[in-house]
Amino acid sequence: MNAPAEKKPAAAVAKDPFIDLAERIFVNLAARIYSAPSAPDQKKPDPKTLAAMCFKMAEAFEAATRETDRAKAAIEVANKAAVKLDEVDLSSVFAASSAKK
Repeated sequence: MNAPAEKKPAAAVAKDPFIDLAERIFVNLAARIYSAPSAPDQKKPDPKTLAAMCFKMAEAFEAATRETDRAKAAIEVANKAAVKLDEVDLSSVFAASSAKK
């Protein structure tokens, strides 16, 4: 008898945080909009339009997050720690290697 092949659990796909944020906004808005009673003359938005609006909201949230003092300080620290290759003087290395020849 052949034993059934063991199934390996599928690797969890890393979810984009931007899409996750837009999805959470969509779920919360959709729950409020589509579950609330409305007047007969009031039309509820198309879900696709609501989803597009949620992506725009997520984009605006991320842009605003980058403009906070905390984010600006983190960017400044990262820029100071980064090595800028155009500012590195390698002339002594090249002079030493050409003198050995």
